[in-house]
Amino acid sequence: MTLPSCAFPPGHEVLVTTDLSLENVHFRRDWHPRNRSDIVCLARGLSDIAAMGGQPIGAFLSLALPAKLPPTWVDGFLRGLLALASQHGVTLAGGDTAQSPGLGSSANILADIVVVGSTPRGKALRRSGATSGDSIYVTGKLGASALALEALFSKPKTRLDPKKYPGHFYPQPRLAIGRYLRDHVSPVP
Repeated sequence: MTLPSCAFPPGHEVLVTTDLSLENVHFRRDWHPRNRSDIVCLARGLSDIAAMGGQPIGAFLSLALPAKLPPTWVDGFLRGLLALASQHGVTLAGGDTAQSPGLGSSANILADIVVVGSTPRGKALRRSGATSGDSIYVTGKLGASALALEALFSKPKTRLDPKKYPGHFYPQPRLAIGRYLRDHVSPVP
């Protein structure tokens, strides 16, 4: 699939971000329902685009999956990812699949997301030129995901109610706020 030809308006520059999610490092199947690890995977990429003040356009997903992973897990993962993509007007434009190495329980899921977006030329918010005295903006509650992880690590056999830990299980990419800051804050070169 290709991105729509109108996806990159004239006078805009392309933004690209990639984020890797590895089972037992970034998520655990026994801790994260399948429709939460998918949202976290895409939300991380969308949040990178938001941090640059951009508008996401498309995503590419590559998955390495254990041979014995139930198809229902994959179906749920894709359903959740596509729902979040649709919510933000993002097209799943392609990707790849492979069998992950290892046998039985030693084989892990690997999800790599590439998100492509755009912003008016010269307006992207960049960390590379930040200097002392520049403003840093934070949205949401800091530490919400850390709180959930602390609870999970303290009682590894416990399954948390995702609704009680929305910052961890339901991350919200702050795209509108990123674009607002892009339009109202001087960009860092």
